[in-house]
Amino acid sequence: MGLYESQLIAYAANILAGDFERARDVVQDAFLRLFQADPARVRENLKAWLYTVCRNRALDVLRKEQRLDLGDEDKILSFTDHRPDPSQSSDTSELYDRAWTLLEQLSKNQQEVIRLKFQHDCSYKDIARITGLSMGNVGFLMHVGLKKLRTLLTEELSEHSN
Repeated sequence: MGLYESQLIAYAANILAGDFERARDVVQDAFLRLFQADPARVRENLKAWLYTVCRNRALDVLRKEQRLDLGDEDKILSFTDHRPDPSQSSDTSELYDRAWTLLEQLSKNQQEVIRLKFQHDCSYKDIARITGLSMGNVGFLMHVGLKKLRTLLTEELSEHSN
């Protein structure tokens, strides 16, 4: 189905509270729309176009099921399925896992931009296109979110060392 299929399924599943079956349906629908789309519109940035369509379709699914208040995209549900490279040391691996767990304490917008950047390797420009936020807003959310994540990790590490 395509180069981005597994990444798109993981992204849609984050929005759909871990429901991989519905995420696959959303991604399949996105690829169907790709075949129907004007090639000139898609050619400019295929990755951002696919992520945007998947995001919008997943939010539509949630709205239809009334699991998301209309217009309130801050309530996107998420879960963590990102795993570190097994060649990393166990300490680094544990810290890495802990950081992804602590991510859930951030705002939903901060979670989404950080996941798109670090789990899905999207540029700020792509994240802005996907989420409909300005690049400045993406940068702000990323900066504030990473700063808060660093603070949470530092606090947790100092608690464990005492």
